[in-house]
Amino acid sequence: MIKYKCKINFIYFLLFLLIIFFSFNSQNASEILIYADEIFYDKNENLIGKGKAKILYQNQIITSELIIYNKDSKKIIIPKNFTYKDNQNNFFYGTEGTFDTDFSKGLIKDVKILLNDGSRIVGNKFERDHNIDIISKGVYTPCKSRIKIKNFLCPTWQLEGEKILHDNENLLLYQKHSKMRVLNLPVFYLPYIVTPSPLRKKRKSGFLNPSINFNFFDTKVSQSTSLPYYFNISEDKELTFTPSINYGGGVDSSQRFLFEYNQLISGGSLSTDLSVDSKFEEKNNNKWLTDASLITSYKKNINSKYTIDFKSALETSKNYIQSTNPNNNLSYTSSLASKIDLKGYNLRKIDDKLLINFSTYQTNQNDDDNSSVPTVLPFINYKSGIYKYNQINYENKYEFYNIFRDKKTNEYAKEQQKLSHDFSFSKKFIDFNSNINLEGKLFNQLYNTEKKDIESNKTYSGNIFRSFPIFGVKIDTPFKFYKNLFDFTYKPGLSLILSPGKSNSEKISNEDSSLNNYSANNEISLNRYTGSDKLDNSKRLVSSFTINNKKINMNLSQSYEFTDNSNFHKDSGNNENLGNLLGSFNYNNVKNVFEYNFRYDHSKSYLKQQNINYENYNTLGSIELSYLDQNSESDSVITNDIETLNYKLNSKKINKFSKIGLTGLYDLKASINTEYGLNYNYFDECFGINIDFNRKSYTEDTLKPQDTLTIMFSFKNVGSYRSTNLAVSENDKQDIRWESNAVKNELFN
Repeated sequence: MIKYKCKINFIYFLLFLLIIFFSFNSQNASEILIYADEIFYDKNENLIGKGKAKILYQNQIITSELIIYNKDSKKIIIPKNFTYKDNQNNFFYGTEGTFDTDFSKGLIKDVKILLNDGSRIVGNKFERDHNIDIISKGVYTPCKSRIKIKNFLCPTWQLEGEKILHDNENLLLYQKHSKMRVLNLPVFYLPYIVTPSPLRKKRKSGFLNPSINFNFFDTKVSQSTSLPYYFNISEDKELTFTPSINYGGGVDSSQRFLFEYNQLISGGSLSTDLSVDSKFEEKNNNKWLTDASLITSYKKNINSKYTIDFKSALETSKNYIQSTNPNNNLSYTSSLASKIDLKGYNLRKIDDKLLINFSTYQTNQNDDDNSSVPTVLPFINYKSGIYKYNQINYENKYEFYNIFRDKKTNEYAKEQQKLSHDFSFSKKFIDFNSNINLEGKLFNQLYNTEKKDIESNKTYSGNIFRSFPIFGVKIDTPFKFYKNLFDFTYKPGLSLILSPGKSNSEKISNEDSSLNNYSANNEISLNRYTGSDKLDNSKRLVSSFTINNKKINMNLSQSYEFTDNSNFHKDSGNNENLGNLLGSFNYNNVKNVFEYNFRYDHSKSYLKQQNINYENYNTLGSIELSYLDQNSESDSVITNDIETLNYKLNSKKINKFSKIGLTGLYDLKASINTEYGLNYNYFDECFGINIDFNRKSYTEDTLKPQDTLTIMFSFKNVGSYRSTNLAVSENDKQDIRWESNAVKNELFN
């Protein structure tokens, strides 16, 4: 069927319908719609549409002042400037053109193309043959022309090709004799280049962001260049290969190859990172040295109750991960772990939990010996969950582990097995307007160990059994105060916690309680240690005071030890019966978060420990500060006084496309920046550049202070780019309205 608007009489209208019906002798003739201010036939019986003429076919539209249909060749001819919108919302502008009636073939002269992602292509000629589009003498850019050079607006970058071929079926862009210009300056030439089509929404194999690294060691400078390549193996598999070449800095040559493999598995995922280094050193008889690391992660949901989690980190030499990838969290650990976790949740009832773990470790510190790090085969922990009887909550926890080393140390046993049962109960009730909580724990534990006590120089071996109860009574009385915006709850509290005077901890290798937590929030815990190898044997009375509302929470506490043999106080550096004053203050109003914790020694009248955390979010950006001041006497693990300041400043966009960030760790005792970094980030609609400068002052002998400058470039649709930029922006939508008869020249300068 053919519809039209015209300024002719009814007879011409009927004649036009008949001619068109027979002329379009094809299956698709009835799908073509023609509109025009005036429609007539010339002497050659060509159908002429004149004045705001339009042809519509399957969501494809051609608009022009003049459109001709040649019935002999069955082609649509547009002799004047026109606009063509295809069924994917791409817009084509040309001075003249021809198309088949189904638009499967066509030709456009002086073509200008605006793709649906905002990318632009300009060429002398456009040819279409079914799924292949060819642009001669083409220029491609995803950028808008905003850079002014000599009174001329140009895009940030563009690719010029003798021929540009677009595969509409496979969504690939082929360019022959391609030249890249950045800020209108030629930067490189490639005889042939293949990139994913700008219209592609799915992953495609290809090159990713290139990067350049500059490393400064004292007066020596080395440079490395990386060009990652991405392999889209399948829908659920991908591999990124990153070769890096380093030169300078006293190293004749070095190479690094990084393989990153990711795979989706039914109910889980697999990730593997392999890094291999080879370098040539004159000090080693000109031999090639090779280092490597392998980091693997596997996680899978077996069913609704069980998950399996495997993590492994291996390196051929100490500090390899730290020196090659300092931003990896593993670089800050003293040892690398390889472990398998089988976890079960809500097995028989809610809160039922099971953990089965197998672990091995590799030291990451030069002054440590691998023979002293543990192997755990296995660790089993089962928590039965809470059940109630007569308004009393009961909980059972079962634990078993087998730990061994190649050799024993002054602190740890060579071998140790543990079988433990932890029984807990609690009962809460209200009386005298007070909250009263009765709590108790009973540890029944059997160890097989060989442990040397450092202080007594005695060696304990064989089977050791202990039954260790801890009881507590906790009382607090809340008072509410209401006045305007200051609605507070005041809650003074008193806790009595009793345990036997002897826990036999000196006979047992402490494998799970190496860190104590001496703070206001932990002071009323029955066992203040994090594990159960070492148990809190104190008899103490704890007074506490809490003030809180929706934004503020403040807590003060202090304990009094009835005996002098509290092992927890000893580990925490507190030798007085009257414990340190512990306090915490928290304020949170979303935009500002403030936290302050302190520990005050009344006998010496000074702060043993304090830390401040502050976060601020405003229109300019964000600020994160963390201050720590800790005396070596506050923890038996700490050997030196610590006073540090962590800072992190991130700006919001300083202009439409840029933002900066500053991070660092400042050692106030040594008055030096242990590490700091400066980041500049620029992303517009087609180009990105990320510049990172980092300085590390390592304490390890093999890791010298190092300055690193990293520059990474992103070219949309050539290198990797943020997926969010594949969407058409609102500004682009305004530019590509099909009603426009001509494209603005500045879009294609």
